[in-house]
Parts: sequence; structure tokens; C-alpha cells
Amino acid sequence: MKKVLLTLAVSAAFSSQAFSATTFDARSVGMGGIGVSTSNYLMAPFHNPALVAKYGDSDDVGILLPSIGVNLQDKGEMVDGIDSAVDAIDALEANRTQQNASNVVDALAALNRDSAYVQAGVGMAVAIPNQLVSVNLFTQGYADAFVYADVADSDLNESELLNPSHTYDSTATVAGIAVVEFGAALAKEYKLENSVIYYGLTPKIQQVKTINYVADINNFEFDDMTDDQYQNSETSFNLDAGVAYTMNNGLSLGLVGRNLISQSYDTVELDGVKASYSINPVFVASASYNYSWFTVGADIELNETERFEDMSGFMNSIDSSSDNTQLAGIGIELNAWDWAQLRAGYQTDIANNLDDQFTAGIGLSPFGTVRIDLAGSYAGENQLGVSLQTSMTF
Repeated sequence: MKKVLLTLAVSAAFSSQAFSATTFDARSVGMGGIGVSTSNYLMAPFHNPALVAKYGDSDDVGILLPSIGVNLQDKGEMVDGIDSAVDAIDALEANRTQQNASNVVDALAALNRDSAYVQAGVGMAVAIPNQLVSVNLFTQGYADAFVYADVADSDLNESELLNPSHTYDSTATVAGIAVVEFGAALAKEYKLENSVIYYGLTPKIQQVKTINYVADINNFEFDDMTDDQYQNSETSFNLDAGVAYTMNNGLSLGLVGRNLISQSYDTVELDGVKASYSINPVFVASASYNYSWFTVGADIELNETERFEDMSGFMNSIDSSSDNTQLAGIGIELNAWDWAQLRAGYQTDIANNLDDQFTAGIGLSPFGTVRIDLAGSYAGENQLGVSLQTSMTF
């Protein structure tokens, strides 16, 4: 199943785009997804642009090449269920028996109204600290795919299935989006007697491609979703803005607003099925404490990320809030002389659509120049993620 989901993640990236996948900061993933007050100046555009101005005296240019990751959620093993339903239908077509018809009904009934989600990401950045204005030039993207099984009542009737002229009305749908961002995070600092205030802004261009692929359940092929007839493309402008406050005793606070210009993108309409994807403003607050060899912190989203909205045309209705998320996480990092790092965290979804997950990660940074970070998240075999990144600082 996981191989199929990984294939879906790649397909959802829509092969016509080079960077069509959410950037997963491996350090952040290992620490429960936090970063609004704990990120460094190289990864700051993906968390809080204000932190682009938070750098050390020895820091010069930083390069991220690249950060990659994938998240999978298939609680009902829906992707496996599609394969099982197709196999059962093929067996019935080859030998139309009562038992084979019963197997089709069982497979479709188990599949009905089930869904799965896949998110994949990649990102790159070049950070240039400066006392006048610190700059971080970056590109990031993400693919977010939603798979839904819509089973017709007529396909759950064994008598109708035994009729050689029966046609299947059940469908499987993939609704997805690929967003590619190009931006420049700009930040400055303002020093107080015992603390520093950082503030930053990120203007960015978002290239957005939506997909809506609908096919009969017995003819569903993941590879077909990349065809241009299922896609729409748009380009938009957006903004992130953030502040951070760091005291000399190691305590830090952060607040960021991401995608401050609300956008909605419509898919093509296919067989009466259509959807829209919302990129809505999301605000995140953070607090953390840093000592010489460890960092501990917590982030909380103050509102929900909406994602897919206004999904219509299905035989069985979909709750458009079923994919909303509002995440809160805590994390810790142990740092061994800036050569190696051990990380752990915990993340929960206040919207109750994702299971609580544990995270862990490691980092290697010999000589403080080349850095390799690896992290994973786990909430059971049907909800997991992994992230890897390499970076250099000079």
C-alpha cells in the first residue's frame, strides 16, 4: 500500500512541474513540527520570516539543497481497497457467480465514502544575513492529493451484478493541488537592553495547478490523473509576515501569519464532480527556550487550515471540513557541540482529523558547515511521514 501511496504522491506533483511538491524542514519535523520561534535563518521562510534576521556573528551565506518530504494518511486503507474492488470486479466479469458477486458487494461496501490523503514537499533556499536587511531567497512547493471512493447503490445489489449487461456507476476521484512558491523573505532586528525584536515579511508568487480526475471504479488508473484535461492552472501573489522576541536568558516568542491573502482555486468539472481548494490565512504562535546544548519549544496554530472546500457532484456527500487541520506541537533538541543533534516531538490536530503523532530526528553537522538532517513522524501504519534535507553555511 505504501508503495502505491508514494506513487500517488509523485503523480500528484504533476510531472510538468519541477518543484511541485510542501517543504518539510527535517529539523522541524523531528521536533513535532515547531519552528516559529526555533527556526534558524536558513529555514526561516518556511516558518517565520522574522527569523531570517536571527543569525550569529560567524554566519554568512547559507544554502539549502534541498529539503524533501512526504506525508501519508490512509486510515481506512482506501488505496488498497480500490485494488481489492477492481480485482473482485475482474473476477466477477470472468466468472459471474453468486460468490463473486458477493465479493464485489463486500469490497465496494468497505470502500464506500472512504478517503486518503497524500502530501509531498520540496524546497530550496539561499540566505544572506546583513545588518541592513537580511534576505532569504527561496522556492518551495507542495502537492496535496485527496482520493475519494463514491459507491453507487446499484453496485451493491448482487442481483444486478449478476446481469451481464450491468454497468458500474461507482467512481473514484482524485482532487489535488500543486503549489510552487518563489519568494524573498526580508527581515530586520531591533535591539533592546536585554532582548531583541525581529520582524520580517515575505512577498511571494504562487503558481497553482489543480486536478480533478474522476473514473469508474473498475477503470481507475492513478497514472491517468496527470493528463492536461483534468487540470487548471493559475498564478497568484501572497504574503507572509512574522515577528519574534528573544530575551538574553534564552526565552523566545514568535507569531506568524502565513498566506495573508486568502485565495480559492476551482478544479475542472468532470461528470458533474468539482471542488475548490482554499489557501487561507493561518496564524501560528510559539514559545521556546534555548540553552547551550538543548532547545525546547511549542507551536500552536490559532485557526484551521481549510484545504479542500465546496466538493460537489458526488452520489455520497463529503463533509468539506473533514480534511481541515489545526496543529499544535511540542519538541526538544539536544545538541552535542554543534556536531550532532537528537530530536523528538509530539503533534496533535485540534480539528481532530489527524491522529496524534510522535516525531523523531537526527542531525549531523561536522565542523558546523555541512548539515544533514533526517526525521520521521508516526501515528500508526496508515499515517506516517519522512523528511530529509542537506544544507551548507559559510
